[in-house]
Amino acid sequence: MRRFLLCFLFGLLCTTSIAKKKPKGVEIITESQPDDCKEFSEKGDTILVHYTGALESGQVFDSSRAKGREPFSLALGTGQVIKGWEEGLLGMCVGEMRRLIIQPEMAYGKAGVEGVIPGNAVLLFSVELLDLKKKTILSLPQGSGFYTACGVVLLVGLGAYELYRRAKQETVKPAKTKEQSNTKAQLKKKAKKKD
Repeated sequence: MRRFLLCFLFGLLCTTSIAKKKPKGVEIITESQPDDCKEFSEKGDTILVHYTGALESGQVFDSSRAKGREPFSLALGTGQVIKGWEEGLLGMCVGEMRRLIIQPEMAYGKAGVEGVIPGNAVLLFSVELLDLKKKTILSLPQGSGFYTACGVVLLVGLGAYELYRRAKQETVKPAKTKEQSNTKAQLKKKAKKKD
């Protein structure tokens, strides 16, 4: 029993020390969400957001709410933004406000952004989803491979049509049996004898 208790306490101590380590990825804090939320953002959707980005010190490095700026539009899942945004903006609905705490490996890493974001910086974003356009075949962005897929489908369709057209033009003649060949030869011999 004592061994079990010692092992349990040691395990508890280890998990407590692990929990104090720096978190990885992105922490999502929902500040407000409409009660009637029916559609949620997912990969491929085009969203329009207002955002403010700051360092842990509170220094703002970018904001769409600044004078003369417009809301920011992006297609989720296309690599237009840092990984922390790609993950942190999934599952939002129009009118929702979130706070994202993004660790360096999901942001700009060791390199940072010269003169703006130091290396290994944790980024804090306040984001409001203003509009959501669900993904459709006709609204996929150019970088998504949609146009390449259309080209492939078109080429396959044209190739299949060409094969069909050629097959239809060719008349397939049934192969002659040995008896049919013998009969024709005999008829030719008979015709020659009569002459």
